[in-house]
Amino acid sequence: MPIRLGNNIASMNAQRHLGANSAEFGRRVERLSSGLRINRGADDAAGLSVSEGMRSEILGMKQGVRNAEQGISLIQLAEGSLNEVSSMLRRMRELAVQSANSTINDSNREGVAAEFNQLSAEIDRIAISTTYNDQVLLTGFGNTVTQDKTISTALDGFSGVREVGISGAVPGTYVFTDSGTDDNQITLGVTLADGTELKQSIDVGATLDRDGGKNLVATGTTFVANFDRLGVQVTLVGPNVDTLNNTFKSAVADGGAGGAVVIGNETVTIPAGESLANIADSLNTALSTLTPAGSARFDSALNEIQVDSGGNSILENPTGLLGLKKANAYIDGRLNEKQIIITEADGGILQVGPNNESSNRIALNIGDMRASGSELNITGLSVSNLQSARAAISRVDNAILVVTRQRGDLGAIQNRLQFTTANLGNAIENLSAAESAIRDADVAEEISAFTRAQILSSAATSMIAQANALPQSALQLLQ
Repeated sequence: MPIRLGNNIASMNAQRHLGANSAEFGRRVERLSSGLRINRGADDAAGLSVSEGMRSEILGMKQGVRNAEQGISLIQLAEGSLNEVSSMLRRMRELAVQSANSTINDSNREGVAAEFNQLSAEIDRIAISTTYNDQVLLTGFGNTVTQDKTISTALDGFSGVREVGISGAVPGTYVFTDSGTDDNQITLGVTLADGTELKQSIDVGATLDRDGGKNLVATGTTFVANFDRLGVQVTLVGPNVDTLNNTFKSAVADGGAGGAVVIGNETVTIPAGESLANIADSLNTALSTLTPAGSARFDSALNEIQVDSGGNSILENPTGLLGLKKANAYIDGRLNEKQIIITEADGGILQVGPNNESSNRIALNIGDMRASGSELNITGLSVSNLQSARAAISRVDNAILVVTRQRGDLGAIQNRLQFTTANLGNAIENLSAAESAIRDADVAEEISAFTRAQILSSAATSMIAQANALPQSALQLLQ
């Protein structure tokens, strides 16, 4: 190798290797210090992108677990209050039964009525004062189904619908199409604010029996029509299931030989051969004067009188004059053009996942549990006289059933949230393991590389010293 004074190539070579070794040494020190294989995009651009996405998802899942746990706390608060509401309703029913007994007089009933009314007022107070983070829970929380039968006509007591449940259903007017009386098909649709129409059809044939030439839910049974794509569950009942409902329908073509119908303390005379439409008008006039009031109308499409007794007793003389029987039972075709109104309220959506998708949210719906609300609807009840006390028993029974169903729904969601948190915990663990494999440093590998870089850096430093001494040999040629 020639001796050159202008450029010390050996020293430059050693310096280059020292620089590379020093950079490698610094990289290994950084990885061992941070515990991460990827500290910047230059370390692994693709791995950094995947890892950052996973980290975001993991953080979202962890927050989802906290959201679910807070949702459980909210449910426990609401369910605890409803437990007391149930206790008060049972006591109100007990008072109604006591007042319905002829061994006491109206003067005695004043004390009973005083407690009855105070309990009703306390139910309202509890509903209004049950709050979570300043949100009132028991006056309607989350999207709710309007229980007013004149608005949500599917709940009128004649279509065979006992209750409607929702889970993530958007607010709007949901309309049934059930025009065929022998097709076993039910369609439910809603038009959104932007004009988009959502529809779902389900076949209920497997659940219906053939009776008297009609397809209907079997006597004594219940069927849940699950419109899962719309987030609506409709409970359909057969004959002799919804016995607490105050609705009746006729089973004759006209007034027959004539007679009378006694409703509460009102008597309606039915002339022989009277049309069902005229009979309905007469019954409606009598029912509207009672307390609580009822109603009656003639349905020309089904050719029947539909009577809502309002809880008042109905007696036919002679028996079977109108062939009145409990009306709320589903027969193929009875839901046609009926509607369900779902209204929007504050709260009610639990974000239990990391992404903006419906599958990452759970809808929590609590109805209006006030005594004066449309679901319990027990304000105005009286136990101050014998007749009203008897009518109050069935009304309070309905209220107890509503509260019981609501508590059951809350319990079901609470159990669901517990499984949700367990699933999220498992997903967090597995996703963290996947992210660790991409981003975390392998300590054994890094220490080996660190030791190698340390040795090479020391060797390169020594070689620079040796290379720098090489040009001094040129002085010997000058001697």
